[in-house]
Amino acid sequence: MVVNADLLKKHASQLKVTKDSGADYYKELFTKHPELGDLYGAPDPDMIARAQKFIMFAMNELQFFISLPINFGQERPWRSALSNFKEHYGDVDVPLKEFNKTIDAFLVVMAKHAGGLNAEQKKSWEELLAKAYSDMKAWGWL
Repeated sequence: MVVNADLLKKHASQLKVTKDSGADYYKELFTKHPELGDLYGAPDPDMIARAQKFIMFAMNELQFFISLPINFGQERPWRSALSNFKEHYGDVDVPLKEFNKTIDAFLVVMAKHAGGLNAEQKKSWEELLAKAYSDMKAWGWL
């Protein structure tokens, strides 16, 4: 596993977490995985942009994602960054094991709202998020 944390920090800093990026994240996620929309109690994916609750949830999740490269490689901050996902998923009654399904939607948002997504960035994000999932599993969170 090769995670280029510096590359991802720079890429993450380009993401503007806004109503639009949040809406795009959940729209992509719930379109690709309708079962997650059901778990979140979400309306039709096309209605997300008009649902303030879901915009706020999505913006929070995007903030959690972009904090990961900053904390990668530092045991306590890394665990704390991942615990944000654990707490959020618990608050919205979505099993944390569903985290793996969010990766593609997150990458779509990065491509659209963070200046694009090249092959190196994509691979590094995928490695980072696979490590996140693996650690959550190892810690008994899933």
